[in-house]
Amino acid sequence: MQFSKLRALVAAGAVMAGVAMATPSFAQDKPTDNLKAPVIAVVDVQKIMQESNASKGVSKSFESLRETYQKEIASLEDKLRKSEEELRKQQTVLAPDALANKRRDFEKQVGEVQKTVQSRKRVLENALNEAMAVVHKNMVEIVADVARERGANLVLARQQFVLVDTQLDVTDVVLERVNKKLPQVALTVPKQ
Repeated sequence: MQFSKLRALVAAGAVMAGVAMATPSFAQDKPTDNLKAPVIAVVDVQKIMQESNASKGVSKSFESLRETYQKEIASLEDKLRKSEEELRKQQTVLAPDALANKRRDFEKQVGEVQKTVQSRKRVLENALNEAMAVVHKNMVEIVADVARERGANLVLARQQFVLVDTQLDVTDVVLERVNKKLPQVALTVPKQ
């Protein structure tokens, strides 16, 4: 019993010594004189992601495709309603086995329509996310270029601040360059 307590104390001591050696001692560090003062730029990411020509085009394509899908789904739902009405009418004249078979077929149709709706929604969301990721990637590259040109070593999102000096705000420059570099992005939807 004494041996296991001793082993536990030795292990605990070793862990503490390891932690003490691994922890840096900030009091002993020398101050560094080569740190630069921050040069700040601010960018309104939301504005660019909403107002760039590419983003507007993506949104327009998305809405058009969504409307097409909704018409297709409305047609499928209309067929389901008609099938349900027909099933109700036949409820009194069909044998219980035949009625059960028809109900199973109807439920299968409902399940297929639900899968179609979910599939269309997923495909549309993925296409939107991929297209907007292209816009975002290009925007970030342009922000980095503008920051380099202005000597900024810190770029902050406009949404984080209540007041910002307009001289620090590079949003309009970035938006102009995004529109020039990326006038449009295709919303690519795989064939189904």
